[in-house]
Amino acid sequence: MSINFVRIDDRLLHGQVVTTWIKQYDIEQAIIISKEVSEDQMRQTILKTVAPSGLKVVFFSPEKFIEVFKKVPIKRSTMLLFTNPTEVLECVSGGVEIPFLNVGNMSKTPDNEKITPGIAVSEKDREAFKKLIDLGIRTEVQMVPKHKVESMSDYL
Repeated sequence: MSINFVRIDDRLLHGQVVTTWIKQYDIEQAIIISKEVSEDQMRQTILKTVAPSGLKVVFFSPEKFIEVFKKVPIKRSTMLLFTNPTEVLECVSGGVEIPFLNVGNMSKTPDNEKITPGIAVSEKDREAFKKLIDLGIRTEVQMVPKHKVESMSDYL
């Protein structure tokens, strides 16, 4: 399997991801899995523009990614990027195997609450995280590689 790193970060491709995580895991391809982003050509263009030279960036809804994952083997060193745990759970429930889940930034909105300085979750997010953990997915909180790894279950 060439899925080396899976992260939730609602900023998707940005400074921390580009300068640390991509290098840490020697990533050649970023697959952004988001129904919202898969339908937003402008956001896709912006994300491709900020990607480092040589990084292939592709976009899928969770449903489409599950379909493609079952038919086409991933051959490049790949990072999956999500904006929320619900879409991660959808992919895992659909048969996508992931090595572990790294949780980065999840922005504060009027509909969620902060559980760490960089992570805010809704009740739907909490339930999705609990289900992922119950499925045996190691789910860890770590903003950048130099920070201590913490278990998401400690915050739920």
